[in-house]
Amino acid sequence: MIQDLLTTNSLILGFLIALVSCWVLLPFLIKLSPVIGLVDKPNFRKVHQKLIPAIGGLTIALAVTFTALVYAPLRNLLTQNLPLTIALATLTITGVLDDRLNLPAILRLGIQLGCAYLIASSGIRLTSLHGVFGIMELSVFFQYAITMFVLTVMANAFNLIDGVDGLAGSLAFSNSFVFSVLAIVVGQQEWLALLLPVAGALLAFLRYNWRPAKLFMGDGGSVVLGFLMAALGIIFIEGSYLQAVAYGPYAIILTTASCMIPLIDALRVAINRMRKGKSPFAADKNHMHHWFLKHRFVHSEITLRIVKTHAALTVLSILASFVFSVTTIIFLQIFAVILYTWIIQFSHAFLKNVRLVKALETKFVP
Repeated sequence: MIQDLLTTNSLILGFLIALVSCWVLLPFLIKLSPVIGLVDKPNFRKVHQKLIPAIGGLTIALAVTFTALVYAPLRNLLTQNLPLTIALATLTITGVLDDRLNLPAILRLGIQLGCAYLIASSGIRLTSLHGVFGIMELSVFFQYAITMFVLTVMANAFNLIDGVDGLAGSLAFSNSFVFSVLAIVVGQQEWLALLLPVAGALLAFLRYNWRPAKLFMGDGGSVVLGFLMAALGIIFIEGSYLQAVAYGPYAIILTTASCMIPLIDALRVAINRMRKGKSPFAADKNHMHHWFLKHRFVHSEITLRIVKTHAALTVLSILASFVFSVTTIIFLQIFAVILYTWIIQFSHAFLKNVRLVKALETKFVP
C-alpha cells in the first residue's frame, strides 16, 4: 500500500514539506526556548559561553509529525510500525525533558532499554549475524540482547558525538542519504517515506546549527536519530536476507560504516573512563571532536573533516566488498576509525610539545 503511493514526485513532496515546516518552526521555537527553559548552559566541557536554545530535536520531531499528518505515505508507514513510532516519540519526550530538567542517567538508560525492548518484541531484531564473525542463527535470548544493546549504544553514541556545531546533524543527514540508497537496493523502498522527510527537516535544522550555531539539537534529537538509524539498519539487514536479496551483505557493510565513527568514539571514551575508575557516563573532553578543538580547528572544519572521513569509510567499504568478506571489512572499519582517532590524539600531543619547545627557544635563546 505504501509503495503504491511512492513516486518520485511524492518523495520530493515529503522531503519539501518537512524542510519547509521545520524552516518555518525554527525561528519561533528559538525565541520560545528561553521562556520554557530549553537551553544549553555553558560549563567546563562546552565551548559556547552563553545560553543556546536546545530546541533542534523537538523542532525536527514536530516537522516530521506535521509531515505525517498531510503526507499519506509517511502516515501509513508510522501507523503500520506503531512500536517504532511509540519508541521514537518516547525518546523525543525523554530527551526534551532531559534538556530541561537534567534527568538522572540511570533513568534515561532505563527508558532507552525499554524502548529497545519494545522494538525487539515487535519483530525488529537481529535473528542472525549472517555469517559475520562465523555466527549464523541466534537464540531468542541473544536476538533480544544484541538488538537492545545495538539500539541503546547507538542512541548514546550519536548523542555523545553531538559536541560541535553541525556535526550530529550532518552525520544524520549523510546517513539518511546512505540509508535511502540502501532501502532501494534491498527492496525496502517504503522507508523512503520516513528517511526523506527526516533529511528535509535536518537540512533546515543545519541552516541554524552551522557555526555560529543559533540552536543545538539537544538529547531530544541526537538520541532519537541514533536510535532510528540503528533500527533502520536492523530492518534493512533482516529484510534483505529474508527476501533473499543478493545485496544483503551491503546492508551489513553500509550499516556498520554509517555507525562506526560515533560507535568507536563512544566506546573508546567509555572504556578510558572506566579504566580510570570513573563512570562511563561521566562528562569529559576526550571525544574525537575535542581533540580537533585542541588542534585549534573551528567547528565547521571539524564537522567537514569528520563527515568526509565518514563518507570515505562508506565508499571504501563498498569497494572492499569486491575483495574481502563482510567480517574482514568490519574489522577494517574498526581499525581505520581507531587509527584515525589515534592520529588525531597523538598528533595533538606532538604539536603541543613542538609549541612548548618553540616557546622555550623564544624565551631563553637570544
